[in-house]
Amino acid sequence: MILSPPPPVPAPGAGLVVAGRTLDLRARVLVAGVVPAPRFGREGEVLATAAAVRAAGADLVDVSLPARLLGPVARAGGGSVAARAATAGEAAAARRAGADVVLVPPAVAGDLDLGGDLAPGAVAVLIDDLAGLDEARALADGRGLVLAVDAARWQGPEAVAREAAAVALGCRLVRTADVRRSRRVAEVMAALLGARR
Repeated sequence: MILSPPPPVPAPGAGLVVAGRTLDLRARVLVAGVVPAPRFGREGEVLATAAAVRAAGADLVDVSLPARLLGPVARAGGGSVAARAATAGEAAAARRAGADVVLVPPAVAGDLDLGGDLAPGAVAVLIDDLAGLDEARALADGRGLVLAVDAARWQGPEAVAREAAAVALGCRLVRTADVRRSRRVAEVMAALLGARR
C-alpha cells in the first residue's frame, strides 16, 4: 500500500488573530467572502452586502474597498473583516480602518516590517494562481504567516477543484465571491485535514 505524505500545514506559531482569538489553522480553513464595490458608492449598500456575506457563512467579510467604506463595516460589528492590500502602505491603512486580517501578495509580504499593526497574526500571504503556491508557502512559513488563496474569479466545478487543491497544498484562507461553494469546500477539506492529523 502506498501512503501519501500528509498535507502541508502552517508553520508552528502561524495563525490569525480573529475576534481576539488566535486560530489554530492546522486543520481549519477560513472563508473570506468578498464585498464588491457598491454601485452607488454608498456606505449603506456596503453594510447590507457585508451582512449578506456573513449570513451566507463567511468567517470574514472581505472589504477590499477604500477606508471610508471598510471602516463602517468594521465598526458595525457582527464579525471579522479582511482586506486585500497591494502595498505595505495599503496594508497599514486597512488595519487602521479596522481590518482584522490583511491579505498581501508575496512580493509585499516579503518586505513587510512585521510589528505593531502588521503583526504576523494580522497578515496572510495571498496568491491568485496555484503556480506560485510553493514559493509563497516557503515565504509564509519563513515569516510565520498564514497562506491564503484568492478564488474570487474562479467559477464552476474547476473552482471547487482549485480551492481543494490550494487547501491540500497549505492554504488556510479562501477569498471568494461564492461563499456557499467555498464554505462547502472548506468544511470537506477541514474534515480531511483533521483526519490526517
